[in-house]
Amino acid sequence: MRLLRTAVAGLVAAGLLVTAPAAPARAAEPNSNPILADGSYYSADPAPLVVGDELYIYTGHDEAGPAVNDFIMNEWGAFKTTDPATGEWTHYPSLMRPENVFSWATPGRAYAGQVVQGPDGRYYWYVPVSERDSTAANKFAIGVAVSATPTGPWTDHIGGPLISQRTPTANTIENIDPTILIEGRRVFVYWGTFGQLRMLEFQADMKTPVGTQQSVSGLTGYFEAPWLFKRNGTYYLAYAGNNAGPTSACTPANYHACIAYATASSPTGPWTYRGTVLTPVSSTTSHPGILEFNGQWYIAYHTADAAGGGHFRRSVAIDKVEWDDTQSPPRIKQVVRTPVKQADRTPRANIAQAAKVTVSNEPVPTQYWVKALNDEIVRANPLPPDMWGTWTGSNPPQQWIQYTWDQPMRITGSQIEFWNDQPQGTGAGVAAPAKWRIQYWDGQWRDVPNPSAYPTGTQGFQDTTFDAVTTTQVRAVLDASTNGSTYSAVAVEEWKVLAAQPQTVTAPAITVEVGETDLPGTVPVTFGSETLRVPVLWDPVTAADVAAPGTFTAGGSVLGYAAGRLTATVTVISPGDTEGDQTPPSVVLTPSGSAGAAGWFRSTVRVRVTGADDRGGRLAITTRVDDTAATTVESVRSTDVTVTGDGHHTVTATATDRAGNPSSPQALDIAIDATTPASTGTVADRRVTVVAADATSGVDRIEYTIGAGPWTTYTGPITAPDAAKHTVTFRGVDRAGNTETAKSVVIPADLSGPLTGNVAPIAVPTASYTAGWNSVAALNDDADPAAPAQGQLWGTWSGTRPATQWVQYDWTRPIRLTGAELKFWRDSDPGTGDGVAAPDGWKLQHWDGEAWHDIAATYGTSTTAFNTVTFDPITTSRLRATITADGNGTTYSAVAISEWRVFAAETAALAVTAQPRCIAGKAYLAVTARNDDRVPRDVELVSAYGKKVFPAVAPGASAYQSFPVRAASVPSGTASANGTVTDYPALSCGA
Repeated sequence: MRLLRTAVAGLVAAGLLVTAPAAPARAAEPNSNPILADGSYYSADPAPLVVGDELYIYTGHDEAGPAVNDFIMNEWGAFKTTDPATGEWTHYPSLMRPENVFSWATPGRAYAGQVVQGPDGRYYWYVPVSERDSTAANKFAIGVAVSATPTGPWTDHIGGPLISQRTPTANTIENIDPTILIEGRRVFVYWGTFGQLRMLEFQADMKTPVGTQQSVSGLTGYFEAPWLFKRNGTYYLAYAGNNAGPTSACTPANYHACIAYATASSPTGPWTYRGTVLTPVSSTTSHPGILEFNGQWYIAYHTADAAGGGHFRRSVAIDKVEWDDTQSPPRIKQVVRTPVKQADRTPRANIAQAAKVTVSNEPVPTQYWVKALNDEIVRANPLPPDMWGTWTGSNPPQQWIQYTWDQPMRITGSQIEFWNDQPQGTGAGVAAPAKWRIQYWDGQWRDVPNPSAYPTGTQGFQDTTFDAVTTTQVRAVLDASTNGSTYSAVAVEEWKVLAAQPQTVTAPAITVEVGETDLPGTVPVTFGSETLRVPVLWDPVTAADVAAPGTFTAGGSVLGYAAGRLTATVTVISPGDTEGDQTPPSVVLTPSGSAGAAGWFRSTVRVRVTGADDRGGRLAITTRVDDTAATTVESVRSTDVTVTGDGHHTVTATATDRAGNPSSPQALDIAIDATTPASTGTVADRRVTVVAADATSGVDRIEYTIGAGPWTTYTGPITAPDAAKHTVTFRGVDRAGNTETAKSVVIPADLSGPLTGNVAPIAVPTASYTAGWNSVAALNDDADPAAPAQGQLWGTWSGTRPATQWVQYDWTRPIRLTGAELKFWRDSDPGTGDGVAAPDGWKLQHWDGEAWHDIAATYGTSTTAFNTVTFDPITTSRLRATITADGNGTTYSAVAISEWRVFAAETAALAVTAQPRCIAGKAYLAVTARNDDRVPRDVELVSAYGKKVFPAVAPGASAYQSFPVRAASVPSGTASANGTVTDYPALSCGA
């Protein structure tokens, strides 16, 4: 049932929006969020305002469909209450539309604004709108509407933009997200997004600038959504922050945002960053509105938590803000969001949500979120943080994802949802894997038995069933799709692991003491002859349930049991019932962690010490790790001991019941090796030697692969298979099963012979600048995809783009070059000064050992075909392409290249002669080869009368051999050295 009734209807008349009288209605239960949670109306970008004894929250209106990844926002509305705690709100669904108030604006794009009461008592609504007739690169502008009442009708206060890329002074940012603070007759406006924040003061008329706009700094991770307010003489600026990373205090994923804040002693700054107050919400965007109402501070924000919600279907929530006034300046405490999220107790076979996730590509690229793998959320049109992915621009041939449970689980199936933006076989972007498999751990990784299939579709879950196995760890090994030279990344939206289903699950007898509300965390589940302790989620036990001796019924859900809920009878006993008790309790020690091989653990180990007494009472449990001091915990049924540090450890434990009876001591040996081995590879004479060490369990083996070949056990130095450049990847594996993150070395190409054709792949590429999502290695990866992904491009897009850039190749020796060809890439038209455009021009330069010299040639700038350049032969070890960017007169577009080839034409570096001669009436053939190369060369002389190999002939030196003919005459013929052929004439040695 919808609890909030739409109380105000919007009427459009004479270009103005008029609202009808409103009546309060209950929006939700007290202390429940979002304010309107039934999915009938999605609201975003809250901006609270106090008017007398009423609190208004002005919002945008999200109207996107469930599979639309765009902000469809055509109007603004508001909620109103006299007390947020009651859940009573009046909803104004449609207070203002851009095109109905601002004659210069287009419909739509009704993004985040703020209403303030001006010095004249009227209400001013500062909103971003799209300027219809603007010629600026970005058409967003900030308009100001005015009204005598907080609900309208609204009229244009200025007749044009207050702020745009042209007004009141030029800027190049996106002009949205205004926030306003009024101090007497001074008006301060902050605005901006994408890490750019501006500030400008206005006069009391709310529209006349004072001074010029200023850039604002000091806000760590600032992204967008500023909110300016004052408390007790200190100015606060809250904002949506995004300094993403695995150790970030804000967010691990760069599509998410936290709410951070800074303080200042003046409304114009300078600002000092103070930390975060709201962790990332369920929508990718976040937007704060903070103020005091009736003596309590509140924060309004939005989430995707309403029914049918999503990143573009958000809903406004509100929670209390608490302060730490012992700090100077006072600190905003971390916001406690309501309602507290409860575990899902719906019976289902999936057990992935209870697993710890590890992945092969730690740290995960910041556009993705590893938590998405097992959050049980699959969106119709996901954004990158709705999935785990591996795209970095340099993608390896294989990746894996792994689940670990604290206790053995019986599993028999999998459902996985792949995501892609490129088809298989392209070697670009993100594609479904070429193939994959599921493995489980039983001391080593084994393929699951009798899998049904491993489908690789990207529309819906891909189902695999297999014979049931019992394990604590399972992983999916994904072989990336390839075009033969490069690999696509892989991405998974959700991976469910399905538990085997027992015929029934029966709850054991449960006994608790008076006042004890915790029930056992596991129950026994039998699969044939095997019984496992499987986690159970119980419904909350109330204090009334356990207030006195007796019994009550508890309900819960067993992890992975899909047939229904579990019901148990719980007996409540008095803790003082110890008379005549002489039976000691028992104690069991159960380890959990990442199980390795040969009895080792590969992580910190948690040992659960569980005691049991025949009377059913709680116990005192004493534990000790190695020689540390003993620790006793009173009135418990179990306690956890954490064992850390590589090496061998011993945990001992005893339990004492209420009557004072001690158990016999129990001990458990724990072996931990959580450190991967360390290997080092060295290259000499085009051979790779690898050594590895492991301080704890010892090295089991070293594995290597050449290029995209299979992993092979290392037995000795690795030799290049041919004269080309090769990448050798290697890793160490210790006896505990820890596998080192693979390392790579490059065997350089053999340049001792003459070089012809494209020599770019054997060069080392560098550039003046490379954007983070592009790759300088894309310049010479010898690939020319029709629709390159960003990782298959070298590019320079950034916030500041210079007029010139350069790319460069270096070779290990001078090479005789005769030409080059280069293909540009673009996503913007010329003359915009934005995006990536074809350059105005470029030129090649060669290095002569002291300076760069231009190469005269004709240079094209096509982005659809290679621009070919030929020139008189030049011998050099460095070649540079200097590029002049296209611009609009003020700013410059970035440049990008998909491939840059350079061509060599070298002749044989051997001068070969052959001459027949006579001695004592017998003929012989004298063959000479002079090494005109710059490096030593092995020389093989070949004739019709034999052949001879001369190793490492020095530059300038010669190899000579006289081949006996064993006859008095020699017919004409040919001889050769390393394939270079020379003729010789006939000769007779007769009288």
